[in-house]
Amino acid sequence: MRINKDLVDAVMMLAFIILVLVWTTEFDNHAGKNILMGILGGVSVLMLVFRVLGGRQPEETPDEGFEH
Repeated sequence: MRINKDLVDAVMMLAFIILVLVWTTEFDNHAGKNILMGILGGVSVLMLVFRVLGGRQPEETPDEGFEH
């Protein structure tokens, strides 16, 4: 399976920005805030892992034996 680096980067940046916004916002329910921050942190770490794995995948090369 090919991992699209642009999509992974976009999701990782979006999750990190939302994580910072949630962190700086006052919540009435601290447990809900902690759960939301945990989920967003997990998504950020998962996207970082996908980014590293995507860098290790071999580049797709055209078939050398293909004739026009």
